[in-house]
Amino acid sequence: MGDKAGINRSLSTIRTELEYLRDSGVLNPAQFNSIFAQLPQQGGIPSQYIDPHYGGPQMVNPGAIAQQAQDPASPANPAHPNHHAWVKSFASRLGQAATFGAGATMGSDLVNSIV
Repeated sequence: MGDKAGINRSLSTIRTELEYLRDSGVLNPAQFNSIFAQLPQQGGIPSQYIDPHYGGPQMVNPGAIAQQAQDPASPANPAHPNHHAWVKSFASRLGQAATFGAGATMGSDLVNSIV
């Protein structure tokens, strides 16, 4: 992790620049508030901001999948005629998530090794 004093100086500079852009009329108040809400708070406390377009983390409910597997009309049920396609798409999504996670980890490690 970087120097905390340097990080705080950087955040202070960002806040000052944002305030200047707002006062200059480059940013309207809604834009300023949205950007400002995404910055960490003083003392390194992470922002509680959730992007309204994203809506927060989407968690898989294992109980719901298990319940779907009991429903004969659901493709999650092994007796359903489309079960094979459902399993294949589910496995594909898991593979994509693993690939994305590995790429994000390697990218983060690369950036951290440079910094």
